[in-house]
Amino acid sequence: MALIKKFRLGFKDVEVLTDIYQSPQPGNVHQFENMLSPFRSETKPKHDLDSASQSSEEEPWTITDQDLERNWAKSLRQIRLNEVLQEFSRDAALIVITMPVARRGRCPTTLFMAWLDFLSRDLRAPVLLVRGNQENVLTFYCQ
Repeated sequence: MALIKKFRLGFKDVEVLTDIYQSPQPGNVHQFENMLSPFRSETKPKHDLDSASQSSEEEPWTITDQDLERNWAKSLRQIRLNEVLQEFSRDAALIVITMPVARRGRCPTTLFMAWLDFLSRDLRAPVLLVRGNQENVLTFYCQ
């Protein structure tokens, strides 16, 4: 509340969401998996690793099992955030949310775009995704 007043933001109430870290609903997880299915690469046998890496270079839009497993917790978080936004932003005129961070080489671009799509899915208001450059953008000085 102190920061809201200091930055002169026009809010009267702040609601702390304590259930943000719950698992998303299984139906929503299933929808997310279905959305990814056209982009999933076929699992290559372990002895054929060279052709698997060659395939991912030829088809950079594919998502491998390893990519999905490595980013599964973050994927679940985006699904859960969408659920929270649907519940608490019903009457919003505009939804402003921090864009998820994807590390180059660790998250396929297709998976990152799926996160953005699912994060803003079925929301009534326009969504503004904001991404910083790892620097503070709100600066204030204590006196």
